[in-house]
Amino acid sequence: MHDVNVRLQLLEKVWEEYNTVQDQLEYSDETQQHELDREAFTETYCELRARIDRVISEDRRARDVSSAESQKPRATHEIGNCLAPKIKLPTIEIPRFGGQITEFKHFYDTFTSLIINNQGLDDVKKFHYLLSCVTNEAHQLIQNLPVTQQIFHIAWNLL
Repeated sequence: MHDVNVRLQLLEKVWEEYNTVQDQLEYSDETQQHELDREAFTETYCELRARIDRVISEDRRARDVSSAESQKPRATHEIGNCLAPKIKLPTIEIPRFGGQITEFKHFYDTFTSLIINNQGLDDVKKFHYLLSCVTNEAHQLIQNLPVTQQIFHIAWNLL
């Protein structure tokens, strides 16, 4: 678990450094379109961040189950071994939203269920997930907002 936390800290540091350099580049070089670079890097960052968050979450669940199993009386534990095996459900992918009103309900419901209602995510992480899931007009609407705790709700309401 320590290795995952170290990688998470490293990823966050790279993300901060990238944003600093990319902001400077965009400010000083307005002739180039840097949106695609930022979009690609943001998508990669969010995918890596989501993977790390999943590993941390799975590790916590495994430790919680292990802890609960070790606290059960022996007879209950033996009975528990007769239960049906756990089913591994497929990962739910968050749909992309490009600004079409016909796509919004599906995107809204899925994003709300998986990201907004996830109490383990702070608003900065939710904003990064949102940025990684929107394209076209929807992405243009929120891409230049600063990454802060307060901005997620503003971005969500803009969409």
